[in-house]
Amino acid sequence: MLKTIAIVLAGLVAVYFGVLGVLYAAGYRVYRVPTFSMIPTIEKDERVFGRLSESYRNRVQRFDLVIYTSSHAPGQIYAKRVIGLPHERIKIDQNGVVIDGQKLSLPNAVSPAGLGLKPCDLVIPDDSVFILGDHTENSADSRYLGPVPKENLIGYLLFKK
Repeated sequence: MLKTIAIVLAGLVAVYFGVLGVLYAAGYRVYRVPTFSMIPTIEKDERVFGRLSESYRNRVQRFDLVIYTSSHAPGQIYAKRVIGLPHERIKIDQNGVVIDGQKLSLPNAVSPAGLGLKPCDLVIPDDSVFILGDHTENSADSRYLGPVPKENLIGYLLFKK
């Protein structure tokens, strides 16, 4: 009886690590978000499940939650929301976000309270996206650091752990 239980447990462990290995090989990872910038969507130090994908850079969409690196903090991985896409003119102030002359309806998770803290008006380069933290009062995002080059996008978030 004990031998049978040991064999079953060993089999379950092997399956568990086999599945994890396949997911890892396919680019799925768990990330820790080190900042307050995505509250309430993601809490500081919360773990999230994402997927590495270079091909994703070519199909990024507005409001996607992306995983990216920043030249301002090499080696650190961040998560933010894509607000603006290549070639769009984006204007942000206390009244909200305007893209190509049209007011953008932001997701409920994005706090409009901090938008006026750092107004901006620019055209997003063809190789970049404009990112914004949901906690706009405390987010080092594209308003402060400029658009993020697509080559810095390493993947996208699937869900929280």
